[in-house]
Amino acid sequence: MTKLAKVTVVVFIAAGIAFGGLMAGGQHQGAKARRPVDRMRGHYPAPMPQYPGVKEFPMGDQLSVGPTRLKMSYFHTRDDTLRVASFYAAQWNAAGYYVTEDISPAGGVVAAYDPSKGTLRQVIIKRQVATTAVYPSLLMEPLRPTTGTHATSLDVPVYPGAEGVLRFGARDPGHRSKVTLYTNYGGLVNNVDFFRNQLPQRGWREVKSKAPLLLPAEYHQTLTFHKGKRELTLNLTQMDKEGRVRVHVAEATGLELGYPDKAPGKR
Repeated sequence: MTKLAKVTVVVFIAAGIAFGGLMAGGQHQGAKARRPVDRMRGHYPAPMPQYPGVKEFPMGDQLSVGPTRLKMSYFHTRDDTLRVASFYAAQWNAAGYYVTEDISPAGGVVAAYDPSKGTLRQVIIKRQVATTAVYPSLLMEPLRPTTGTHATSLDVPVYPGAEGVLRFGARDPGHRSKVTLYTNYGGLVNNVDFFRNQLPQRGWREVKSKAPLLLPAEYHQTLTFHKGKRELTLNLTQMDKEGRVRVHVAEATGLELGYPDKAPGKR
């Protein structure tokens, strides 16, 4: 694999992780502005463009992707997605970074890799009814796949033969969240059967999913389970005719989820 190809893989894996986490996860409470606006000063340990005419807020208290710390913020603007994407792409191209874009009127990702320092900047963009939600972020080290037989926690199994397992998490007032993303070639039906069989054996109880279907049922399934104060949302998407499935596992823990204190079956 050439150096350029390696950079492209790093950028698009990282962009896919964040984009999936924000736009394809369960209906958990998102980060809120809990700090004064001036706390953005010094939030990023490396230069990050500031979009003109907006109020930007730090996002989360502790964010990480695998072993690497992630800095993130967010803001809203009335500008459309293409204008926002063009601003960041121009700034990062001028700085000499390797820039990739995957953008449409509905949203997308612009990412920039700095080969001199190994840092990865990206901005996730999502068009809402009358505004555009924007999530800039900075990852100081490139992502590296991890291994193991569990996903977010020890009682959440990984589908056998998983490839490119990546884990990240965050802590915000009132709840914690963990996300795992990977692919496998098991096919959608086998993935659904695997989790519906394995998770109840580990004390999880399936509940009606809170997340809407993103694609037709033959291509995408969303499963939701709970255990004590924890909620687990799995988004399973078949990517091609060869049966490659993208698995997005999101686990949230906190009283605000509304589940009883005790795990199912305990008294």
